[in-house]
Amino acid sequence: KVNDLIKNLKEKNFPEVRKWCVNNLDNDPAILLRRIYDSLYESLVPSTIPAAVLVIAKYQYQIAFVADQEINLLACLTEIMVECEFK
Repeated sequence: KVNDLIKNLKEKNFPEVRKWCVNNLDNDPAILLRRIYDSLYESLVPSTIPAAVLVIAKYQYQIAFVADQEINLLACLTEIMVECEFK
């Protein structure tokens, strides 16, 4: 569930974020990023939403080129966790 992920991002709980990535690898990474994007509007401080959009766009582009989707998704989530402020 994306809500569990958002909670762990807010708490900067990297091990749980990583576990979420592993548990959701069977889903299309582009769809996962879209769901995360949709959930950020209610979860982030509005001034940090543009940074999150740029992060998601960068990693969504990289989906087509990376060797390991788990690492790409986890890197995206880590960057959001570090760069964005949650409500």
